[in-house]
Amino acid sequence: MLLQAPVAFSQSGETPPSIEGAKTVTPADVKNILGKALVLDVRKKASYLEGRIPGAKSITAHFDAEKKTFATAAFGSDKSATIVIYGHGSDGWSAVHAARSAVAAGYSNVLWLRTGWTSWTGQKMPVEQ
Repeated sequence: MLLQAPVAFSQSGETPPSIEGAKTVTPADVKNILGKALVLDVRKKASYLEGRIPGAKSITAHFDAEKKTFATAAFGSDKSATIVIYGHGSDGWSAVHAARSAVAAGYSNVLWLRTGWTSWTGQKMPVEQ
């Protein structure tokens, strides 16, 4: 009997087009809910300090690199709140890990800006510094 090893997701290159349990959104979608959603930035702290989506909170410190998960504390206590997660761009695996962590922890309204900061600034959306 031949057994095949499970296929693991690559941690480089393009991220998957969707994440089970999360909704993939566009920069325009995010702009429309600014001030009504918890916006979470998973980029490196230096990138966050250079510029971010208005009101975004950095959650990099909550990342467990060994387990590739984020601590539940990063997402707040309201599991029904709208949470927007973004990273650098469509190759940003930290955002994938954050969205999957939030969904696994029972958050029910997780939005993933797959195209991330690159598309946000490319579409000339508002920036906070």
